[in-house]
Order: sequence, then structure tokens, then C-alpha cells
Amino acid sequence: MDTLTINPAISARDAYIITGLSGAGKTSVMRALEDVGFYCVDNLPVPLLATFIKLAFHGNTSLHKVAIGIDVRNEHFLSTFFDAVDQVKQQAPTYKITIVFVDARDQTILKRFQETRRKHPLGGAMSLKQAVAQERHLLEPLLLVADIVLDTDVFNIHELRRWVNNTISLDAPRNLIAHVVSFGFKHEVPPESNLVYDVRFLPNPYFVPELKPLDGRHPFIQEYIFGHAIAQDYWQRLTDFLAYNLQRFYEEGRFAVSIAIGCTGGKHRSVAFVEKLTTLALPQVQWVKSHRDLGKE
Repeated sequence: MDTLTINPAISARDAYIITGLSGAGKTSVMRALEDVGFYCVDNLPVPLLATFIKLAFHGNTSLHKVAIGIDVRNEHFLSTFFDAVDQVKQQAPTYKITIVFVDARDQTILKRFQETRRKHPLGGAMSLKQAVAQERHLLEPLLLVADIVLDTDVFNIHELRRWVNNTISLDAPRNLIAHVVSFGFKHEVPPESNLVYDVRFLPNPYFVPELKPLDGRHPFIQEYIFGHAIAQDYWQRLTDFLAYNLQRFYEEGRFAVSIAIGCTGGKHRSVAFVEKLTTLALPQVQWVKSHRDLGKE
């Protein structure tokens, strides 16, 4: 799933409800919000939502931004959630309520649970895979009404914190995080990619004996590739299109996009393009680079 948003303007007093799939990164989002000045409460029982926000924004408090983590650990979660949100909106029209749904692919969530060895909240008689599928089904109505859907597949913890700071913090402008990854087609296309570019038609340093041991980060490889007219022409066309495409992503309200550039093995041409691309200065774009298949040869 892409990261789709309705980018909310920060008002004088804002309440963010952080929910979504277990293992998708809700706790990390809450911690990042706390770092930028939010007063955060995790796993708040749904019936207490309206009372908590009313007290938090009472005239005698100095709180201006709060975040509440709510998930399926709450008993009767969905049966009371929508009524609680409506109650909050009716009692306090002077502040803004924003629902953030933290999402990730099933494969990513399964991997995270396996790595941490944590028990899924819906676990028990069900397998982990069944629990993830059940939770996704239960939360589908909430996903449909969320103001922000944050797909964490393309983020590590540092990039997730940067997203929070750039997107929700009062002190920083919003940026589009463009994660650019080099890869080898022999190792398959990265499944999380929004845009994929194939540079296998460019001259290959692999067939130059003195260049073969080097990778695309080396100046000699970059000089060899971009010394050819076809690479220069493709570079101009690619960057013109990306500048246009990323600007449209930004205007649509996306917070992140994954761009994959592939060659045969993921060592020379794709790496060189990623290295050069992430030095390009584009408005509201913050580059994050990685070389997935480097070292696999």
C-alpha cells in the first residue's frame, strides 16, 4: 500500500489518535511524537478517550498537542471507537482530531514479530499469520476513515522519526522522503517499489577487467558510466521525469515514495545511478539511499 494522506494543518490544539496494525510501528510513531513535544498516552481505553482529551485541553493546562495510542488490545475496540470520536468532535470544535493509521504489508509484520518473538495481541489458538489477517479484517473500517495512512514498509526507525518531525512537528516543514534503492534483477525487484527503472541497457563496467572488482560508489565506475552519451541522455530524461513525478506526489499529500533502480547484478550501474541521484537537490524532497544487493556477487 502506498502512503496516502490528507495532510492536516496543525491548529492551536491538536489531538492525534495513533492506531493501526500490531507490528506496523505504532509505538515507534508515539515515541517520535513524544520527541517533538507531544504529550503521549499509549493503549488508552476507548471509553476514556473523550474524557482524556477534555482534561488535556482544559483551559488551565498548557497542553497544545497530544497523541493517544489505541489498538485492538482494547476490549470492544471498534464497537465503541467511532462513537467516542464523534463525542470528542461534538464536545470540542475548537481543536482538531486526526486519525493516523499505521500500516505495513503482512510479510513485513510477520518478519517483525518473528524477529522480536513477541506475541500478537490476537494470538492464542490462531497462528501468527491468521492473527495478522484477522486484525487486518477487524481494522478495515478504521482504515477507510483514517486521515493519514502511514505505510512503514519503506522506513527504518530513523527514517520514521524523520517523517514525524518533517510532517507533524510544528517546527519543521513537510518533506517527501524518497527512498532510492539499487538492486539486481537477478535477485528480483523490491516488492515495496512505487517506481522502478531499468538501467541494464547502459554500458556495463562488469566487462572491463580493471573496473569489474569496483562497485558503483567508486569514482572510476561513475566516470565510466556517465562518460557515455547514452547515460547522460538517460540521466537527463530520468531526472526531469522524477522531478515532475515527485512534485505531483508531494502535492497529492504523500509522505514517502520508494524508487528502485536495477541493473543485472546490483553492483555497478544501478548503484552509480542511486549515488548520483541522491545528490540532486529537489524542493521538498529528502533522499534516503540503500544498495540492497551490493556484496551479493
